Amino acid sequence: MNLSPHMQKIFIDEINFVIKSMKNTNMPGDKLYFLSAVYGMAQRIINLEYDPELNFIQQVVQLVYNMVNARLAALSARQEVGISIPDHLFERLEEALQEMADTIVRGEQSYPALQKMVNLAYTTTGNGYYLYLKGIIPV
Repeated sequence: MNLSPHMQKIFIDEINFVIKSMKNTNMPGDKLYFLSAVYGMAQRIINLEYDPELNFIQQVVQLVYNMVNARLAALSARQEVGISIPDHLFERLEEALQEMADTIVRGEQSYPALQKMVNLAYTTTGNGYYLYLKGIIPV
């Protein structure tokens, strides 16, 4: 990622705050709320220093948020009985966020961590949850 050291520090500090905040709550809605800060900060930085990888991060994390948010909304409305959220989903998302932050600091591609996040979010969909139950998608 080609960001100035100052902007990279701002982004990494935000991710670290998000991870800490997610770990400090047991409420799925709160965890998701904090996750939204990652793509929010990415968007703000993009407006100042555009970077294709940062744009990709912003898009993927927002997609992950939207997918998990849709499941939480369906659960609260009791629209789809039988489809839940996999155990430890948020813990694995926290780990993937940490992995992403670490790769950015090392100057490596964030793609593997983003792929993990998307696969985790996919387990909150009907088909993804089915594959999770079958043991095909680990969480």
